[in-house]
Amino acid sequence: MTGRKMYVTGGVGATDYGEAFSHAYDLPPDLAYAETCASVGLVFWAWRMLQYQPRSVYADVMERALYNGALSGMSLDGKSFFYVNPLECRPEDCHKDERKEHVQPVRQKWFSCACCPPNLARLISSVGQYAFTWAGERVYIHLLMDAQVSLEGNGAPVRLELSCGMPWDGGGTLRVTGLAPGARLQAALRLPEWSGAFQVGGAEYRDLDDWVKKGGRAEHGYLILEFDRDGELPFSFSMPVRFLRADRRVREAAGQVTVARGPVVYCLEEADNGPDLHLLHVDPSRPTRAVAGDVCGEPVVRVVTAGTREPADPEGELYREYVPQQFQPVELSWVPYYTWANRGENEMRVWCALP
Repeated sequence: MTGRKMYVTGGVGATDYGEAFSHAYDLPPDLAYAETCASVGLVFWAWRMLQYQPRSVYADVMERALYNGALSGMSLDGKSFFYVNPLECRPEDCHKDERKEHVQPVRQKWFSCACCPPNLARLISSVGQYAFTWAGERVYIHLLMDAQVSLEGNGAPVRLELSCGMPWDGGGTLRVTGLAPGARLQAALRLPEWSGAFQVGGAEYRDLDDWVKKGGRAEHGYLILEFDRDGELPFSFSMPVRFLRADRRVREAAGQVTVARGPVVYCLEEADNGPDLHLLHVDPSRPTRAVAGDVCGEPVVRVVTAGTREPADPEGELYREYVPQQFQPVELSWVPYYTWANRGENEMRVWCALP
């Protein structure tokens, strides 16, 4: 990369653990080399940390990287791939600005150095092994997904079944069968960092402190559930729409926010909101809606927020005297970040300006 500055940073779902050839907090959304393999590696790293010490913070990182930075590396039909996962894309810039020649506005069928497609394939095909760990009588549930786990309890096979509606619905059921008389099983269920109030067994809890105050056990962000006989336990984690901002030292994201719901980070696309996404403003103080929808036939939950659009300038002078203008009220339609660029070339932004 002689004579060229190449950014290798975290991207969506990443934290301070990303590596970089630049300085700290230099995270340009349109230039960052947020490689799919880096997100896959972040999942592997978080998994190793969970094996060392089960703490929900590692599982939160693993989940966020999995649903966003990693999953965005493959198209919805599984036939094309991203090396780079930018947080902002304007196709014209990719074609005409050599600084962005590493950013592709649509996924590619293959690469001359094709590490990302097979890395992503092995991650998806083996994702079940990252969802659980167990030690003695305790099973740790790190990722919420439909799964069946067989293990030994007092020398007898025990079956644990998990069913849920992730990533769109935080509700589910934990079922234990085959537990021998006198045997016990502990299920350590992660309380996701994105959840607000939650329910377990029909009882409601405001937060983790409320769970403990009402007699529940918790360790390092996991709810400790006891089974001394076969049975099932329903649970439900709320999924409020959240507005996220970057650390204020990330200059390129100053005065901007993005939307998240559950573990999924969202973005704006031109296909839903028209061109010139940089002229849009989102208003977090107004009501939001989570609505069922689809992208290219794939069921998703969209988020709709209130916002405004600045008027575009007519052709003419490059600089003008500032005059206050009336912004047009609009509804902004957000789609999961991992689904972007499945509908052809169009603009995309993760960060949106505040009013």
